[in-house]
Amino acid sequence: MRRVPSFVGTAATENDSNGGDGSATINLRALGAGNTLTIINGRRAFGFENINAIPISALSRTEVLKDGASAVYGADAVAGVVNFILLNGPGEKNYEGAEINLLYGNTTDTDANVRQVYLRGGVASDKFAIAASGEYYSRANLYARDREIAATADVRALGGFNNNSLNYSGHVTVSGVARTLIDQSNNAPRGIIDYRRFDPQGPGSDDDRFNFRVYSPSIPAQEKAMSFVTGKYKVFGNGLQLYADILYAKTKQDNGLAPSPFVIPFGGYINASLGIGSPNRATSLNDQRAIIRISPFNPFPGTTLTQLRYRLINELGNRRSFNDQDYYRYTAGLKGDFVVPGNGLLSTWGYDAGFVYERRDLLRIDSGDANRDGIYREILAGNFNPFIGPQAPVAGTAPTYVRGIPTGNVAPYDNAAAVARSTYLGRTYFYGRDHLYDGKIYANLIPNLYQGGLGINLGYEHRLSATNSVPDPTQAANDQLGFGAGVKEKYKQEADSYFGELIVPIITSAMNIPAVSSLEISGAYRYEEFDNKDQFTASTAHFDNGGTPRLALRYQPFNDLTLRASWGKSFLSPSPGRLFAPVLQQFFTVFDPLTNAFVEPVDGILTGGNIQLRPERTDTYTCGVGWAPKFLPGFTITGDVYQVFTRDLILESFEFQRILLTVNGNSGGTLFPDLVIREPGTRIPLQIIAKTENAAKRLVNGLDITAAYEIRTQNFGIFTISGGYNHFFTWKAEAVTGIGSTSFLGNYNTGSIPLAPGAIPWNKGFLRGEWEWKGLDFVATGNYVGDFDDDPSFIRGNVRTNDSVTNPTFVLSRRVPSYITLDMQLSYEFKKSRIESAAAGYPDAKSLTNGSLEGANHGSVWDRLLAGTTIRVGVVNAFDRNPPTVLGAFNDNYDTSLYSIRNRYYYIGLSRKF
Repeated sequence: MRRVPSFVGTAATENDSNGGDGSATINLRALGAGNTLTIINGRRAFGFENINAIPISALSRTEVLKDGASAVYGADAVAGVVNFILLNGPGEKNYEGAEINLLYGNTTDTDANVRQVYLRGGVASDKFAIAASGEYYSRANLYARDREIAATADVRALGGFNNNSLNYSGHVTVSGVARTLIDQSNNAPRGIIDYRRFDPQGPGSDDDRFNFRVYSPSIPAQEKAMSFVTGKYKVFGNGLQLYADILYAKTKQDNGLAPSPFVIPFGGYINASLGIGSPNRATSLNDQRAIIRISPFNPFPGTTLTQLRYRLINELGNRRSFNDQDYYRYTAGLKGDFVVPGNGLLSTWGYDAGFVYERRDLLRIDSGDANRDGIYREILAGNFNPFIGPQAPVAGTAPTYVRGIPTGNVAPYDNAAAVARSTYLGRTYFYGRDHLYDGKIYANLIPNLYQGGLGINLGYEHRLSATNSVPDPTQAANDQLGFGAGVKEKYKQEADSYFGELIVPIITSAMNIPAVSSLEISGAYRYEEFDNKDQFTASTAHFDNGGTPRLALRYQPFNDLTLRASWGKSFLSPSPGRLFAPVLQQFFTVFDPLTNAFVEPVDGILTGGNIQLRPERTDTYTCGVGWAPKFLPGFTITGDVYQVFTRDLILESFEFQRILLTVNGNSGGTLFPDLVIREPGTRIPLQIIAKTENAAKRLVNGLDITAAYEIRTQNFGIFTISGGYNHFFTWKAEAVTGIGSTSFLGNYNTGSIPLAPGAIPWNKGFLRGEWEWKGLDFVATGNYVGDFDDDPSFIRGNVRTNDSVTNPTFVLSRRVPSYITLDMQLSYEFKKSRIESAAAGYPDAKSLTNGSLEGANHGSVWDRLLAGTTIRVGVVNAFDRNPPTVLGAFNDNYDTSLYSIRNRYYYIGLSRKF
């Protein structure tokens, strides 16, 4: 899917290491995964929007509709619809026979092996059809340290900053001045004399930063087991058909992070009047002053030490998140098709009604972390020495102090044992339950009209989605060190949709009108309403779209040329989580343009929902052409120009806090000073208060082209050349009304203004060639991602030259180069022998005697052993090209949505059909 040219912009992928759970979603035209509707056999996918949970073995084909289709499919079909058609699904021939498929793959640099096996089979008759599949997949992890591009966050050599972490042992702030231990193995500092000044972005003095990339995976390990069963039965011919599917997937991902950091601030900002955060965490923050003063190892007077940092590298090692997810999908329905000959009202009609139930269960197990209050107690008891350097022994003896004055005594400490008494094993549960039932009827009305009648579709859909999260008690109390805060949530959303579509042919080819082979108009209308409820607080919110229309025109001046145009409106309702999420105090690293540094606000980032959110409203326009010239058989080309204009964009809390920090920093701290609280003197952010918010607007327009040319020869097989191309003319958005739009086209600005999901290159495309001859199949695909400008905020030494808040001009720029890779696959299928094929019922059988047929049924040993077997070998990224470095991409120094850090990957596969 990511090779589709219109698939641009960040979407969740299995490569996400920092917070990923192994899920992968689809993003068309860089509008975000929430604006692309994923469906299975024509019905909403719910939890299976994680397409990694859909087994390849159950898949027949994938349909991609790159058009705003909310009026036909649903509110979130703004950018388009992706429909996964499974075995025996709508429009598919009944699957018969059986197949086994084996695959092994690996990278040529570092073991990151992939293993996959699946089985599928089916039987069918005139009355029934049954098919089933089972699949297993596993992939080893790939660490950032295994790739040169991601091995360190220090990108000063490329013109960026040293983005390695400030949070490491031996790093303190005294009287507002950051300092670090001169001797990193020192376990008994004597005060200022043992520290040097720490320059956050100096040319050499910040080399002591912690390189977290050594510990973190870039592509986490994953394991999946999936199965699918489908059946259908004709009760009364085509007039009453029953069908049912069961889809199950278990996915596991072993994710990890660098060892847990923590910061003990002294005299930091505490907004107690807000009443935000858990009582335990608030108590800890207020007790920090006493902790520093009472610590027997504190070599500083209590009135001068501002901040102390530590990281549990030697005590606990890596943090680990193990995600274990179970997906269930049950579908049942009935449908029928009727032909009504000689009826002047309708000639054909049909119906389809069904029910879908989905269930998703997630267990996330967090390990390698400690609770904050436990560490504080160990410091108070003198068991934990927080002043040792990162290379110092974690157990030993050290001099003791009273308010920075040496006592002349020593005391034992054992940080490893102290941490062991403070660890916890976090278990977080998430439950999702989705119900859908729908019904639709379709018919061809008034068939005696001059153009053959009218097409009509009418339908209704009701769905209910309920989610419930049960966080680990330590994380719910916000008492953890290295993981995000947990929150207990229980939401419900009910949606009702009523829709209709009318298709009106005006001119048909049978009418023989010059320059008008056919002309057709269609219109659709959908009314939706949403009821949201927080089942803990009983808060509610209701939205309706007021009706969203869609109009389309299709015109063929000649049979081989098609012109089309459409206009439609979309409405995206806020989700319950965006409306009702409780306020949380969270601790993570963000980039501050005012200080030009990555910082972790010591009093956290306050995030939460917003019941005052407005729905997103979008207008979509498309105009396209399709050409299949008669003088060039086998050639087709399509092109579409599109424009998508959205108002009231919904921004998650995490996105909005980045906008707040950027706008505040670019204004010198004058804008939103009540939401971005900075430390006097250093101007370092102490706290950011951000909730889910609406941005102003977004405008996107571009061109999408696909083409294919198939050449059939008599002696040399079939040659096929195909390609796709997407070009953006405009991609811009406005964060806050009145402060101006930011152009994201050809830019990577998401490090500072996260209105665009990932980089937006002007161009993206592919060119594929295929040769099929006597069972041999060779495919070569060139993939192209265009160049774009890096985020100027992340270029070291950059200077602003104007006063624009969201789109300032900078002196320095950096171009991320275009990226071209080559993928190749060679396969060979062993065909049945001519005689055996004839015996199986091929036309050649007519020339055979009964004796020949009898012998052919047995065939040779090699025929019986190899017939139906396919062997394939392939390589992805054949020239082993590293992704281009993106300074603004904090995670692994490259855009994970456009590229893969796996680099050259080879595979060998074997399949056998029976």
